[in-house]
Amino acid sequence: MILYRYNCTEHGEFEAFNTIENRALKACPNCAKDTQYMVSSPRIKLEGITGHFPTAYDRFTRIHEKEALREPKEEY
Repeated sequence: MILYRYNCTEHGEFEAFNTIENRALKACPNCAKDTQYMVSSPRIKLEGITGHFPTAYDRFTRIHEKEALREPKEEY
């Protein structure tokens, strides 16, 4: 079962669990009027994990901080 988002013509947006094959819910469970399937970004929650997660930006920052600490080379 996957949580999908729908839009009812009378009640507005709501969420319902449904299978992938049956994701196009045709009627609102509250009023039995037409619904429309809405595409939305997934919500992800990492449970039990704490701390910092390194990204490419962190690596870029770390490299440039090291370069800034180096003494500039003398040019001849």
